[in-house]
Amino acid sequence: MRNHRFLGTALAILMAAGIHAHAATSCTAANPNTTSVVEATPTSSFVNNNDGTVTHALTGLMWKRCSQGASGPDCAAGAPATMSWQSALGAALADTTAGHGDWRVPNKKELESIIEFCGHSPAINQVIFPATVASTYWSSTTYATDPTTAFDVHFATGWAEPYGKQYGHYVRLVRGGNEFAYFDANRPAVMDIDGDGTADALSDGLLMLRYLFGLRGASLIQGAIAPGALRKTAAEIESFIQSILP
Repeated sequence: MRNHRFLGTALAILMAAGIHAHAATSCTAANPNTTSVVEATPTSSFVNNNDGTVTHALTGLMWKRCSQGASGPDCAAGAPATMSWQSALGAALADTTAGHGDWRVPNKKELESIIEFCGHSPAINQVIFPATVASTYWSSTTYATDPTTAFDVHFATGWAEPYGKQYGHYVRLVRGGNEFAYFDANRPAVMDIDGDGTADALSDGLLMLRYLFGLRGASLIQGAIAPGALRKTAAEIESFIQSILP
């Protein structure tokens, strides 16, 4: 909401000064709550892959069109499901939409890249992401000062805040793009190699070092998988590391 107010105030100042800002009078993003804010995610900036996914030209990221739990061309089959942060990571690991096995929960900056402030409730392009719930969606970004929490993004207003990982939020999965280098190379969650919810030197750090030194299979994971890990096999570990390396 703070960003929304800021954009509106800035536009009012420009108008008062006699400067005509480029702004949309209606949203081609099919958002009924139209405003005079410039569109951030016009439909033309996405490619519909016609397989349940879209690719954002700005970032190179491929997104699932539907919230986790929903499906179909208009996301009308099933229903969006809420889940804990840990369950969201597990859902990403098990997802094979469009034949891809490297889906993941987006980090905070990635999720914020699809916020649409030309309208609200939901603050998203509804042509590209139909049936989005005007509520909170998990990011994978752990809050640095409290590792029991992670950031969510509220798609009623576009506001982001940390929340306890045990609580239930909606999930939209992403893959590809420039996730590691472009958005947040220091993100702690990207180093949670085995998916147990923490980045630990004696498990995740060891797995990464072994991988970089060329170890594969049983030699890669022996004695390095933490209790409660979601990724336990060498194939799962190798696939995840490949997805986060630039």
